Amino acid sequence: MISIIIFSIFFIPLIYSNNYLHSLPPIFIDSNKYSKSDLIVHDFRYQFHPVYPYRCLLQTESKYFYLNPSCQLLSRTSLKQICLFNLTLKLEIIFPKNTTIYEIIIKSNNQTNCQQNQICQFEKNPYRIKLKENKIYKNFLHIKTLSSCLSTNYLLSSTNSKKNFEYFFLNSSTGYLSLLQSLDYESITTWKLVIQAHDLHHIPFYTYVIIDVDDVNDCPPLLSWNFPLQTIQIINDTDSFNIEISIYESKVEQKNIIIANLIVSDLDSPSKFDLTINSSEHLPFNIDGPYGDSTYVLLTNNQLDREYQDKYILNLILNDHGKPILTSYYKLIINLLDNNDNSPKFDKDIYYVDIQENNFINTTLLQIFANDSDIGENGRVTYELNNEKTNYIWIDKQTGIIRTNIQFDYEEIKNFSFYVTAIDHPNNEQQLKTTVMVFVNIIDQNDNIPKVN
Repeated sequence: MISIIIFSIFFIPLIYSNNYLHSLPPIFIDSNKYSKSDLIVHDFRYQFHPVYPYRCLLQTESKYFYLNPSCQLLSRTSLKQICLFNLTLKLEIIFPKNTTIYEIIIKSNNQTNCQQNQICQFEKNPYRIKLKENKIYKNFLHIKTLSSCLSTNYLLSSTNSKKNFEYFFLNSSTGYLSLLQSLDYESITTWKLVIQAHDLHHIPFYTYVIIDVDDVNDCPPLLSWNFPLQTIQIINDTDSFNIEISIYESKVEQKNIIIANLIVSDLDSPSKFDLTINSSEHLPFNIDGPYGDSTYVLLTNNQLDREYQDKYILNLILNDHGKPILTSYYKLIINLLDNNDNSPKFDKDIYYVDIQENNFINTTLLQIFANDSDIGENGRVTYELNNEKTNYIWIDKQTGIIRTNIQFDYEEIKNFSFYVTAIDHPNNEQQLKTTVMVFVNIIDQNDNIPKVN
């Protein structure tokens, strides 16, 4: 009891200091006495304090020892055949307000009749290699144990995922590891295998094999589209390599209007990219970027006018900087929608027409014509008269044919003029109008008898 008190007093200062790793006296064991599992190796239940409760955790994973909830260190397997036993563990002692970590060294003191060749472990732990994707490798890694191991049987541990068994084969007798199918960097970049072996006494030991997949440039770069203008209508985006959109011409009446944000991605390892417009003609578009290595902007570099050109086809070429260089091809069709931005335009600045007097009523005087470069209702033109001479003539609003309302008499009127207005008919925009003057000359006929004064 006195020794326990002295021991606890000795360790009380350590309980409240956890700034560094503390050491405990080595624990010497006779491994021959531990011929099976679950035998008590050391008891920590009252070693750190006789009164205050505490918990014990073993920070170090061990294939030979484990700690039970009562702070007792027990054997996990038979230790009988292990030679030169020298193991370091970390023990965590947890009090209500403090935690301390101790280093424990466990040594075997039974050297007699112990053969060195019974100590088995792998030459490396872990093994780490790099393999290129898209290739099949046979016997790419030789896993070996120390020369002291006389007999070993290798296998992929059951702790491996099912997928590992689909890709890797381990020769159980030679320790050579081979691929069953090629690796794909775009699916998995790093594989971790657990390799298990047993010594002559069926005691298992383990190592890891970490395989880093070396990327090959086997995936072309990809482009995704984002259209920031709400007025842009996407006609077809079911095929990301062929996109068709439409936009009103009034929205692109100036330079530097952003049509699309273009985001580049690549399943291969990070790369730089080149994105260009493939065209032999000058197009009113620019590609700016990259921004942050992978974002580009498609924008106008001139005013767009539907009446000048109503459709643009942009063929985009996207290259990565890998070896070999891989390329993707995209097509963007831009349709310009009509705005009512053109007034009707007459085919003459002023109309001159002659008509002989004594004409029949409803005689065709002339037909005027105004063209509107817009389309649809924006370009449909009708005509109207807009002055007091309308009692002389009348106009067909749809055709622009002007006919007489009266029979002209040169002796009463020799000429007259009037104005005709051409009007377009947009659905939702302001009507545009143009007015032209028509000058009518009456031609005299010899229809009067001479008078003698």
